[in-house]
Parts: sequence; structure tokens; C-alpha cells
Amino acid sequence: MVQDAPAIDLDAPDQQQCLPQGAIGSFYRRQPNPKMVAGTHTFADNQLDTAITDPDLTWDGTKWHLYYQSPHGTFSVPGPRVIRHATSTDLSTWSFQEQPALTVGASGWDSTHVAAPSVVYNANAPADRKFVMLYSGASQMFPHPNYTFPDYAIGAAISADGNTFTRVASNGGKVLDANAVYPVSTDGTVADPEIILVGSTYHLWFSSFGCSGSNCATRDRYGIAHATSADAVTWTIQEAPVSSLLATASMLGSGRSQPSVVYDEPHCRYEMWMADQSNVSSQPVKSNNMTGVLHAKSATGTSWTVDTMRDVTWDSTASGEHLGLLTGADVALKGTGRYMVYVGFDDQNVPSGSTLPTGPSTSVAGVMTLNLATRDAPP
Repeated sequence: MVQDAPAIDLDAPDQQQCLPQGAIGSFYRRQPNPKMVAGTHTFADNQLDTAITDPDLTWDGTKWHLYYQSPHGTFSVPGPRVIRHATSTDLSTWSFQEQPALTVGASGWDSTHVAAPSVVYNANAPADRKFVMLYSGASQMFPHPNYTFPDYAIGAAISADGNTFTRVASNGGKVLDANAVYPVSTDGTVADPEIILVGSTYHLWFSSFGCSGSNCATRDRYGIAHATSADAVTWTIQEAPVSSLLATASMLGSGRSQPSVVYDEPHCRYEMWMADQSNVSSQPVKSNNMTGVLHAKSATGTSWTVDTMRDVTWDSTASGEHLGLLTGADVALKGTGRYMVYVGFDDQNVPSGSTLPTGPSTSVAGVMTLNLATRDAPP
């Protein structure tokens, strides 16, 4: 998430002048939803982005920037995965950059998957790296028969303008993997990075998984991990998983996933949103679903309090999400407002040929959508 570096350096707590927290409103869906429908924009090569996943949103003072992942092709032949960049002044009408912000690697660790972009802007960085993108990448599925997800690691890419990104030179762009996060586990993955800049320090939160035993059958670590860096390339693990974000404090495998984080500088407060994947069986589409979005807050970025109520819960009657919700929501700051983008599965205005899975071998006509909910934001 792009977020201007605050004037206060949290490395020097005695400099903080924290305002008291006032009344906080509730998130509500902004109509009309959806704000974007996959496969409805034709690019210059006559191809489509056939999905919308892992949205990352930011306000730069003039316009909104949206990054997301999609196969680029047609609904019958989806094509290679790309990370797309689009801009808007009103979160309703979007201008799509023709060239992807990032494509899969020609070879190496991220040659089949690039996903889950998170972008941060640093005005004090060298000209060629004002923007840094952290992303998930993979070249194979997880190498154990008990699991069916990509073998993700986290990479970094840089840009002067936020439009097109170049991988950092070291290790083909890869900056973090499960071996560094969970050296005590047999194997694991790290994914879904969320990067922000606070003072002179980059903070990274990310989904993490570690396993052991025969065929890695025991999930001994699962949750949101935290790392810090001076350059967004070399990372120091602070806690993995973060204990205060676990569902059960004594169980290292009871964590949550897909964090989105903002730093509220005037109130010296971090806020985090996470996917709640409990009780999703009633959603018609079956594809990495979530029930809604949980909220947590922290004064330090290390010790968190998780709210008991969701900020957004799936509503089968709501436009843009009749068939369910995909995991992963992102929240951006604009003034005092919180602007949340999240992905729904819908059965309205479905492009020809677009289907969504309802089971292992069944599907329904449906489409992925980008939806908006806001808190403490102008009408």
C-alpha cells in the first residue's frame, strides 16, 4: 500500500505527539457496487483481465492507484498471470495501464505465479526506486501431496513512477522465503505481503505457513508474520507468527492470513484487516472464500488487539457479491477516511464465457468483481 512517510520517526518515541482517538464509525458498502467487473475492459492486444484478485489500493493526493493480479487472455484461454495497475479519481471510473506493472519471471522462482502486490512510496529513496512493490511469486505447486497451493515466496521490485516495476537485482527479486521465517519447520510458504513505511523503517506483514512430519502433514506454524527493513530488500523477522494475532494464544498454528495495514500518524496507531475464512459453506462459489474482514489495532505494530466483530461480513443480497467473497481485502487512507476494496463473486452482468467453481467439477455463470466499503469517509 502506498503511504507517505510520516514526519514522526517511530524509532524515536519521545518525539511523538499523539492525538486522542475520537469516535470511530462503521464500514458501509458504497453504492453502486461493483466498482469494476473482471473481463469487461479490452486491452490494445484484444485480450482481457479475466479475474480480479489481491487488490492493493492507495491515494496519492490526486488520484487512486489500484494494483491487482489476473490472468491476461480470454475466459477460454486465460493466458499468463500479470499484476495490473489502474488509476481513478472517483473509485468508479478506471483508466487501465496497457503494460502490466509486473509479469511472471522468464525463469526462476516466480516463473508461473506473481500475485498479491503491495506498493509503498518513499519520497526520500533514490529516483529509480521511489516505489517498491512486494509480491508473492512461485514456479511450482507446494512439493507435498497434502497441499494444493503454489509454493510461494516473496519478491521485491522497484519503479520510478509506480507504473512498471523491475525486480531488485539480488536473487532474481526474491527477498524472503519460508526457510528464513520458519527454520525449525520442514517446509512452508510465505505470501500476501503488506508493506508500509513508518519513519525510516519499512514494515512488512505477510501470511506464513510452516509444516513438519511425514509429507509435511503437521501444520505447526500458521499466521501473520512481521518483519522490518531499512531498504525493503533485506528483512529482519520480528515475530512469526505474531502471537497477539493468533486465534488461540498457545497454538502457533491458529493464526490468520492476508493482512492489510495502515499507520494512522496523528493518533500513533496501526490498524490491520485480515481475512476471516470461518463458516463459508453457505457461499455458492467455492474458491478460497472468506466470511468477511476482521479488524485489529496496535500502538506499536507488534502487540495487537483483535476486534470480535467483523468490519465487513458477506451479504448474499449485496450487489457485487451474490455468490460469495474471495479472501483478501485492502484498506487505504485518504484524510480520516478508510477505503476498503474487496473482491466478490457475482451472478449479474456476467461476461460471455465467464464461470466460477461451485465444486470440484461443477461451475456456474459468474464473474469476479471489485467492491468498495468505507469508514469515516465523505459520502
